[in-house]
Amino acid sequence: MVDFLRITNASRRVNRTLGGYAAVATLALSTGLTSPVLAQESVFIGVIFPSQNQVRWAWEQKFFTEQATANGDKVIFQFSNENVATQKTQVESFIERGVNVIVMAAIDANAGNELVNEAHSQGVKVVTYDRGVSTAKVDYHISRSNYEAGKLQAEAALSSVPAGDYAIIRGDVSTIAQVDMSRAYDELLKNKAGVNIVYDELTPGWDSAVVQRNAEAALQKAPDIKAFAVMWDDAAQAVVQALKSAGRQPGEVFVSGLDSATPSLTYIAQGWQTQTIWTPIDEMARSAADVAHALGVGKKVPAPSEVVDGVPHKYVKLVSITKTNLCDFITKIAPSGWVTQDDVFGKAAHPCK
Repeated sequence: MVDFLRITNASRRVNRTLGGYAAVATLALSTGLTSPVLAQESVFIGVIFPSQNQVRWAWEQKFFTEQATANGDKVIFQFSNENVATQKTQVESFIERGVNVIVMAAIDANAGNELVNEAHSQGVKVVTYDRGVSTAKVDYHISRSNYEAGKLQAEAALSSVPAGDYAIIRGDVSTIAQVDMSRAYDELLKNKAGVNIVYDELTPGWDSAVVQRNAEAALQKAPDIKAFAVMWDDAAQAVVQALKSAGRQPGEVFVSGLDSATPSLTYIAQGWQTQTIWTPIDEMARSAADVAHALGVGKKVPAPSEVVDGVPHKYVKLVSITKTNLCDFITKIAPSGWVTQDDVFGKAAHPCK
């Protein structure tokens, strides 16, 4: 039995090392057991997304699964619920189950380094998706440019409110997305003449309930806030609730967002939220599935946008959505089924031709 287990584990390591081809050399030990050489182009992919609380992740699961299936691959999903310990357990479980490639949105950029190294030690390739790690050298990274997202938000804020009191609502301190978006915020807003930042808070776990409390506190401290620079849509929606409670009116305060979630699109139509950013998650998820397949079968990966510290990075093109191009987003830009005119404007009005 011991020899059999040793053979099985050795075969697994060979399988991973050869990038998804089930090519296992004949092993002859004292038991006389042998394993035939196999060759196939099917990859076993484990995907870890951060949460099911944002609508985008269900769509990305759908797009990824469709592309992986088209590639002939098997894929399983886990959701970490923004919990570092949960994600660690999930990575270890995937390794035990024999996946060839892990696609992971890291909950914590530093804790993620250990998970990448652990996977690599077992011959498992790692693609970071949407959220990267700080120092470990992954096999590929695919996301939006979070610095570019922060820049688009800050530029939209300054275009709408060139001067006045600003509040900044940032994401979780431990994620690269927050760090990169914050870099753009700090460069464009913190030293801008006429901009007075009266409130500036991080949000542990990207928790929108915390955001609403912080926005209410900001408005109590500085009732004349003209702009909320907000990193993501769930938080923008929480800020809108705080503005309503404070008696503010649509269009009085600039509010940014990210992800083009339907409630935020509705708020843009109504004037409560000024802007959101669309990340083409359909393209991003399908590209990630293709990258995982290429890594798993040992083929050349799709060309990256750039290489950073030896790691290929693929960035998708972002679109800033405001009331001006809202109809174009609904009818032309968004993937089919993401949003409809009924969702945004109600059944009584269809302003988009």
